[in-house]
Amino acid sequence: MSFTPSGADHVSAGAAIPPLVSVVMANFRGAPHLAAAMASVLGQTETRLELILADDASDDDSVAIARGIAQGDDRVRVIASPRNSGPAATRNLALDAAQGTWIAVVDSDDLIHPARLARLIAAAEAADADIVADDLVYFGAVAEPNGRSLLQSLALSAPMTLTPALYLRSNDAAAALPHFGYLKPLIRREVLAARRYDPTLRIGEDFDLVMRLLLEGARFLLLPDPLYAYRRHAGSISHRLSVDTVAAMLAAHRALPPMPDPETRAAAAAVDRQLRLSLRYETLVADIKARHWRGALPRLADPAMILRLVESLRDRRRHRAAQAGALPDAALPSPIPDMPASGSPWSLPPAPVAAAVAARAARDEGPPPQAPAWTHWLAAATTAGQKRAG
Repeated sequence: MSFTPSGADHVSAGAAIPPLVSVVMANFRGAPHLAAAMASVLGQTETRLELILADDASDDDSVAIARGIAQGDDRVRVIASPRNSGPAATRNLALDAAQGTWIAVVDSDDLIHPARLARLIAAAEAADADIVADDLVYFGAVAEPNGRSLLQSLALSAPMTLTPALYLRSNDAAAALPHFGYLKPLIRREVLAARRYDPTLRIGEDFDLVMRLLLEGARFLLLPDPLYAYRRHAGSISHRLSVDTVAAMLAAHRALPPMPDPETRAAAAAVDRQLRLSLRYETLVADIKARHWRGALPRLADPAMILRLVESLRDRRRHRAAQAGALPDAALPSPIPDMPASGSPWSLPPAPVAAAVAARAARDEGPPPQAPAWTHWLAAATTAGQKRAG
């Protein structure tokens, strides 16, 4: 997607010195949470940064909020797109403008720990990694999945390397892995080069870009640090599948570069099967909603489709229970580990503590006063967002 410079507001008193990190923040109708998200970036201990806010033709106050913040901080640049094009195309506008050695992706409704960027960059440079990410902790007005972290099931206490096969397998529902595509990575700009998000993807664009980088030899370091607070609310779109979105994901998967080894090829084949199954299911759902029984009835004879329908009903009941206040256990594990030096192992996996802190925030309960500082940051970050909508 091309874009003319007239859409960008450049506030750049220190533009002669390239920043260490460019934070790419795409936004669409994010006004309620935008100022807090931008403040969490601008409050980083690593100050050699630029924040590029790319707005996807929002019809709320987003651009005015961003421009107001930019007037007070010359590290902020605002790009206002003249038409709505989706998150991938909007992020590409910011990537085209980025000047940093590292590119960081932060969503416009999320919050990050003040030391997050410094810690991730230090760990990546020490390990000679090209991509680095940390755990994210769910919070927000949508109760499910509050009280959890993305990487919780892995019980990580030390950094690990994500291989192409492992990253691919996370997109296979049968693999029982966290969905690594949700991670918010930092990427070396020299590795990213001219590569961009696939604008045909409205869901899964992050996964697709990182997967292509891994297949081309990039090294991905994953840290257990729970320093990214990931907001879920009624406007979230990352979980809303449809026939069109799944068809685009399948096309993008089949357009990936050649797989380098048998393990990765086997993972790719499994993901292809899952995407084809999802496409059949979304087509069935669309036919049922439209009362196109001629198309729906043959698919209802497929046991796999019946199983997916049953699973969908179970998911709905679980979501209703969560919204009714069935929150996860908020007991804090003991002992609570201190945050180690960047890239160093934790004494215990931090995810259970982070999940409990978020669950307690839903009850307006904080960690004990003597708990490590990172838990108090997480409690403060997630408490406001846990309030139920209306």
